[in-house]
This record gives sequence, structure tokens and C-alpha cells, in this order.
Amino acid sequence: MTDNLLMLYGLIFVAALLGVDTLLRILTRSARSRRDVSNRLENIRQNSKGKMEPHIELLRSRGLASRAGEIDISNSASRFLGQTGIRISVPRMAAYLLAFIFLGFVIGRLVVGVTGVFQMVFAIVFGLGLSYGVLWWRRSRRIKAFTNQLPDALDVMVRSLNAGHPLNSSIALVAREMPDPLGSEFGILNDQMTFGAELETAMINLYNRVGASEVNMVTVSVSVQRGTGGNLAEILTNLSQMIRDRLMLKRKILAISAEGRITAWIMLLFPFGLYYMVKFLVPTYFDPLWETGYGPHVVFGCLVGIFMGMIVIRRLVNFDY
Repeated sequence: MTDNLLMLYGLIFVAALLGVDTLLRILTRSARSRRDVSNRLENIRQNSKGKMEPHIELLRSRGLASRAGEIDISNSASRFLGQTGIRISVPRMAAYLLAFIFLGFVIGRLVVGVTGVFQMVFAIVFGLGLSYGVLWWRRSRRIKAFTNQLPDALDVMVRSLNAGHPLNSSIALVAREMPDPLGSEFGILNDQMTFGAELETAMINLYNRVGASEVNMVTVSVSVQRGTGGNLAEILTNLSQMIRDRLMLKRKILAISAEGRITAWIMLLFPFGLYYMVKFLVPTYFDPLWETGYGPHVVFGCLVGIFMGMIVIRRLVNFDY
């Protein structure tokens, strides 16, 4: 009965947290949008007094610039969070982390069966691991979407340059025509250049916001071209084709290493599936293990072994290219 109440309270807590967060997002979305537009128009009206503020407001709206209670991109952790594209404040992030830890606390007690210090350690590791996993998944998905759009964006820039438009206009055209996430990132890039930032600085900021290595290639190519001269349209054309070939090679590598990655998932899930299958067929089978007091130690050792095996397989199926 106590375990059922604990699970019920945990589910109620998580549901209430998600409901309040959704309500706050709905209530603050329109007000934040109106405030950003007003600040942008006011800074343009003041001309030199606020030249760099519009793009800073855009960065702030996505958690990439400092503001009271929000995250700055001054270190690797905040840069990683910014590359996910998630708009989140420090209090909200802390609330989600506490919710995940509490969920791990409940799972550790009801599912894994650990208690005391081991339950607390499991809850913390579960909460931190789940938080990092969600952020890593969002970041990987966003980088993949940006990289897939980048060759087409470079082709748009090449056609614009061949038509006689300057580089700033070509970047603005990409920002208008391409969907997110590339469109919004190039929009911030165009705003930074419009309000006084150097091209090299704006491109480096773009790479820091996105995190894709292909963006670094574009940054280096554009910087070298501006320093040494040359046909920028031809450079971007070759770069676009190279990125397409790189994406094709990446997909081939994923196909070749599919067997190894499936093996990794089987090794990860099989011990848990076997444990619960045996427990379902013979509920008292593992009781002697828990009664002797060695159960938490065995579980911890198994988790460490599974984690080390996942690391080894990951190194085997990952290729540098």
C-alpha cells in the first residue's frame, strides 16, 4: 500500500509540474514576443545608442545570452544547452531536474528494489542521466536538421551572389526562405552583421550556437576568402557539394555499423528483460539475494558492467571521417 501511494504521489507531482510549466509557457509567450518586438523597434529608433541590442534580444529569447535568471553561453555547459534550441530558464531547468530525480527515487524503490543510500545514488544518477539524454537527443536532432539544410542554403547563397547581390543580402535571403532551425540561425547571423558585427565574429557565433562541424567549414572558408580574395560563389558551390558527400558518407557508415549498434541495444536491454521475465514467472526467485543484503551491491556492479560494455561498443562502431 505504501509503495502504491508513493508512486501515486510521484505521478501527481510530475503531472502538476508539467501542467504548471505548460500554463506558464502559454501565458508568457505572447507577452515575450511583444516585448522583443518593442525593444527591437526602440533600439533601431535610437540608432547608435543600441546597435547591438536587437540580435542580443533574439539570443536571449533562445537562452543564448545573459539575462537575470537565464543561462549565458560563456561556458561549455551553457553552450551545450543553447545548441539544443530549448528556451528554458535556470529555475525551470532545476524544477525538471528535481522531477527526474524524484522519478528515479520512485523507480529505484518500486522497480529496482534498492533502498537507503543506494536508492538516493540511483535517483541522482537516473535524474542526471535522463536530463542529459533528453538534451543530447534534442541537440543531435537539431544539428542533424541544420546540417541537412545547409547544402541547400549554400546553393541559395550562390545563386544570389551570381545574380549580383552582396553577401549580406544573400544571408538575409536564406533567413527568409529556409525553415527552422537554419532560417532562424541565419536570421540572427544577418542581424549581427547588420548592426555592426564583423563577418568572422558573426560566423564564429553561429558555430557556437549550432555546434555542427560543417558550420565551422563554412566559417573558415568565408574567412579565408575575405582575407585572400577569390570567387566566393565558386567556393560555396564546392563546399556545398563536399557537405553533401560528407552526409552521404555518414549514412553509409551508419548502415555499415547498424549491426554493432543493435548489439549494443540488445546488451543494454537484455539483462533487464531477463530479470523481469524471471521475476514474473517465479516471483520469489530473487528473494534470497535481497534477504542477504548483497542485492544492491550486485545491482550496482551489473549496472557498471553494462555501462562499460556500452562504452566499448560505442568506440567500436564510431568512426571519424
